[in-house]
Amino acid sequence: MCRSCHLPIKDVSANQKLARRPTKRRIVGKWLWTRLLGAAFYAATVAWCAMQMPASLTFVVPGAVGGGFLHIVKGRPWLGLLLFLIIVVLVPIIFWPSMLTGAMGRLTDV
Repeated sequence: MCRSCHLPIKDVSANQKLARRPTKRRIVGKWLWTRLLGAAFYAATVAWCAMQMPASLTFVVPGAVGGGFLHIVKGRPWLGLLLFLIIVVLVPIIFWPSMLTGAMGRLTDV
């Protein structure tokens, strides 16, 4: 019995929308779509950076390899994106003091 409406559970479940169980085809489709989307994202990111900002490839390529591995091979897209962002955004911040020192050195030489 359903406690809120006092109907037999058989009647309650018969009148609810049936939740479609994922078929094997849908599971394989989602698996394939996740992998293809990840491969396209990381390849496009590396290609764009190679054309627009070649100096950034020092960080973008390792980020794409690590993020792509987690996204494509392991099937963890959010974790792969997080690793990619850490390598591409946070790791270069470590080198800012040395870049600023070089810039100050060039300014004082002039």
